[in-house]
Amino acid sequence: MDALLRGILGILLGAWLYAEVYPLIKDNLLTVGAYGKLTLSSLAGVNHWVVIVPLLVIGGAILSWLDRKGL
Repeated sequence: MDALLRGILGILLGAWLYAEVYPLIKDNLLTVGAYGKLTLSSLAGVNHWVVIVPLLVIGGAILSWLDRKGL
């Protein structure tokens, strides 16, 4: 119970600190790496289906393999 209380207090303290610091960092630090909407297909310069279909096949193969392993 003591660890749970310390965890809750840590979450509240972190949220409070972030709320206090946010106005100072919103225009400089939080804009670092803001590239807008990026997708795998736009980065690769291909149609979105060229990315979707292989990911579906790979995901299905992984799920099938996990099912055969009994996991």
